[in-house]
Amino acid sequence: MSPAMRPWGTAIAVAFVLSACAAEPESLSVIESESTVASHVNTACSTSVVIGLSKQIADEISCVNPTGLVRFAPTGNLKVTSNAVLPYLSASGKSALEKVAQTRVVQVNSAFRTVVQQYLLYQWYRAGRCGITAAAQPGASNHESGRALDLANYSQLISAMGAQGWSHDIPGDPVHFDHRASPDIRGRDIAAFQRLWNRNHPNDTIAADGVYGPQTENRLRQAPAEGFPLGPTCIGTRDADVVRIVGPDRALPETRVHYAITVKNTGTTTWPATTTLRLAAGTSSPLHDASWLSASVITKLDASVAPTKTIVIDLDVMTPAASEELPVFEELVLDDAGKKFGEIQIALTVAPGLVDEESGEGHADSDDHDEASGGCSSGGGGSAALSAFLVAAMGLRVRRRRSR
Repeated sequence: MSPAMRPWGTAIAVAFVLSACAAEPESLSVIESESTVASHVNTACSTSVVIGLSKQIADEISCVNPTGLVRFAPTGNLKVTSNAVLPYLSASGKSALEKVAQTRVVQVNSAFRTVVQQYLLYQWYRAGRCGITAAAQPGASNHESGRALDLANYSQLISAMGAQGWSHDIPGDPVHFDHRASPDIRGRDIAAFQRLWNRNHPNDTIAADGVYGPQTENRLRQAPAEGFPLGPTCIGTRDADVVRIVGPDRALPETRVHYAITVKNTGTTTWPATTTLRLAAGTSSPLHDASWLSASVITKLDASVAPTKTIVIDLDVMTPAASEELPVFEELVLDDAGKKFGEIQIALTVAPGLVDEESGEGHADSDDHDEASGGCSSGGGGSAALSAFLVAAMGLRVRRRRSR
């Protein structure tokens, strides 16, 4: 039986116990509320659960400074290793990375990271969860600078990356590279979040000063993980926007893996019930699972999805055999008889010997090695603001739905 796609308007479907560290959701539980950032502190192991809000923050930075942060697209040689990777860098860093990828395969574990993602990583680190070996406080990570990368196949690329201005000199963190010719924009992600919060909460505004203090942390915890209703004002219309992915960054070989992908219809056309989720190219995939409708078609919608509405796509993939770590990336497309409504990417790393659930950004040792020029001290009391215990109260209403 193929996984079902279930549109629930703007409601977000999620099981009570569903997490990136769990295998299957409860099929009949529907929560009629958007998840908050705080709700994922104890239930997730991938920052892909806040990818919608993180993209809004990155785009808001780009609106203010178009060269300070720009998006890069995965290609045949430029690959991402998990759904948590936010593909943004400074304009010069992006150019330098793409020059390396012209002749070599580059596997990106982490690029730009927002204050929201860093908040989760820091909380997981403090709790000893998700394989996080080190993490800076929000606002202080090198990855918030817009000029940092972690590469899975770093050992093959040190010389080529160095030739394009990428430094490789953080002790104890061999996967990490910094493009120090690019500006360090730490703090701009905080300011971007503050502006987005104020835009959506005109009666509860906070200072948009780029300082991570108690007021900002409090609002960050309350913020919708999938993104605010009012996002960046300079971003054009997209047909579809992936706002959350619940599922692991890393998985064992030859293992069935479940993902719940929340997609918003951000275009102007209703997606018909006959729309399918299929491979964007080719007729086969290394992630093919027996539950798919065919080798190239995963499933289809069972109801239409109007503009501004949200759908949760539940799907299974089967990881390929591997004797060493293998990043797998697949482009999917929402398609109705040749009419395409948007693309969805699935990325994970097949990791032989994996014991416990790990974040794809678990090797974050560089976060404890702040650069002298980095503006890492601009936290404005952030250390005191980070509480030892987090209470995630969501006030949720649950209803039952007949399974299909």
